[in-house]
Amino acid sequence: MKMQSICPDIVLEDPQEDYKTAVRVEQYRVSRQAIYFAAFPGTRYLPFRAVRQAWAQKAGLPLTGCCGKELQIVALRMKYKGDFYHTFTFEKQKAAEQVLALLADSCPDVVLEPERPARKVCEAADG
Repeated sequence: MKMQSICPDIVLEDPQEDYKTAVRVEQYRVSRQAIYFAAFPGTRYLPFRAVRQAWAQKAGLPLTGCCGKELQIVALRMKYKGDFYHTFTFEKQKAAEQVLALLADSCPDVVLEPERPARKVCEAADG
């Protein structure tokens, strides 16, 4: 099985061995070193050492059809080296929190809160 890091600068020494230690959290596999997900033609992973910031937030997945409703999900956003983001989706908040706990345990320096929006500075015109 081919495994590739989505952060080419940071790779695991032996991802196949690490994958064997991973536990299933919904559709993902999570170890103490990375989160793994299915991608053609094999498996890709995000090493926890690459993650700079992570947070979970409620989100909606629009459903197609005539009902016009959304499926409520939890989006786990991870910002990693190079200011790239990857979003992992979960059905339950508890699953996202489990991944955040493993990440925090492995990398205590990771910021576990959302980004703050930039404040606009408005200058009043003297007139």
